[in-house]
Amino acid sequence: MTVACISCDNNDDETAIDVFIVKTAGVGIDCNLILIDFSERDRVRIKKITNTDGLRYQALNLDKNNFSNEGLTLKVKVRKTLNSETFPCTAAGFGYPWVTVLEAELRQ
Repeated sequence: MTVACISCDNNDDETAIDVFIVKTAGVGIDCNLILIDFSERDRVRIKKITNTDGLRYQALNLDKNNFSNEGLTLKVKVRKTLNSETFPCTAAGFGYPWVTVLEAELRQ
């Protein structure tokens, strides 16, 4: 008798992380998360992280008390949002893909 054990392990060490300069675009009405816009020059890098083509993302873990104003320039360290981190949204507005913000600082 042969027994095979196969496992699909979600290895967080392989999660892509990168740093970007982004602009805030206010708070989305759908998920109540801050929206951030990546620049066109970063399209390939952000696609490698998120596997999506957009330049506007909902930013999970971005502090609304400090960064919710529209038009702020931020330096953010992001990774793909895990399925376990997402939550249901209202579907009241346009749905944008998500990124998880690990660090953020205001740029002058």
